[in-house]
Amino acid sequence: MFSFSTPSFCASLLLSCALSLPVFCQGIRAPEATGGEVLLENKNVRAVRYTIQPSSIVTLPILRNDSLLVILDGDAQETWSSSNRAQTSRLELGEVSWLRRDEENFIRNTNPQPSRILAIEFKDSYAVGEIQVPGSLRDPVNFDTRHFRLVLENQHARIFWMHLEPRETTEEVQFPLYLEIPFTSAQVSVFEPDGKFEIEKREPGAIAWHRNRLVSFSNQETHPFEELVVALRHPFCYQTSPQMPSGSTPVIVDYAQRVHTKLRKQWYRRLPFSIGEGEQALVTVRIKIQADGKLDEDDTFLAQVFAGNKLTETALRAVREAAPFPAIPPDWGKTQVDFGFTFLNNLPLEPQPGCEE
Repeated sequence: MFSFSTPSFCASLLLSCALSLPVFCQGIRAPEATGGEVLLENKNVRAVRYTIQPSSIVTLPILRNDSLLVILDGDAQETWSSSNRAQTSRLELGEVSWLRRDEENFIRNTNPQPSRILAIEFKDSYAVGEIQVPGSLRDPVNFDTRHFRLVLENQHARIFWMHLEPRETTEEVQFPLYLEIPFTSAQVSVFEPDGKFEIEKREPGAIAWHRNRLVSFSNQETHPFEELVVALRHPFCYQTSPQMPSGSTPVIVDYAQRVHTKLRKQWYRRLPFSIGEGEQALVTVRIKIQADGKLDEDDTFLAQVFAGNKLTETALRAVREAAPFPAIPPDWGKTQVDFGFTFLNNLPLEPQPGCEE
């Protein structure tokens, strides 16, 4: 004959489930993850960080959209869903798992220390009519396999692991809308195509959001730097109007339109197929026009490349063939002016669903 108290029995039962396979605990409801910290939220994503205590199981909130689970720290996490409790995935530091919408997902921390996870909800995962990001000549997987490794890809996102040894620099690579999730502390120099750069401080778990960057990264530390890059495959958001210099006057705006018209004529003349055919593509070229309207060869560079090699070269050739341009209006008061012009193929001129400001 023996006796027991209800609280101690429930505690023992939960502990036994935490140490056994999830298929044996189907009748036990794990506590819901609480106290999540929203690290970032915008119209496209919502990123929430949770802490899981040692040797415990939590249930993630059920979401209306697909999400990505990222292990921020801890080397022994097990995950499974309510629709497939018998299949458990074991994840370690920096690893990811794709979670379907409207499902219960469970996580067990088998570490003796608390662990942290990040749940990134993709708010556009079931949106209708959004444009997928076109392929790029500067895609990290094709252009810099030494520093970038593709760890997950589906119709909604592509996730890359970036590794930089001390003082190493990546090639110049193109990203659309994307998140950066560092796993080591570092000072990282971010170089733009025109040679300008900024030094960004990266800290583990401190995520950052960026839009359409063609950049290279340089690790300024004496230790390796690693991070996850989560790139959205939709929506594809872009600007079609000319990028103007600061302090532009109405006269310079009018001048930019005249230059743009000349460039577009060359672009359509040199397309390797009829308008409305071929791949979707976007190429932005920045140019620096001298006072007399001439364009030096080193004053032309790519600013965005969402296109293959053929259309990228077509855009650059259109700029070369359109030069020289009219002389800069005298009242600009400077010896040169720089613009950014975007060339499109099979893409609409107006903002699309998911991109409205």
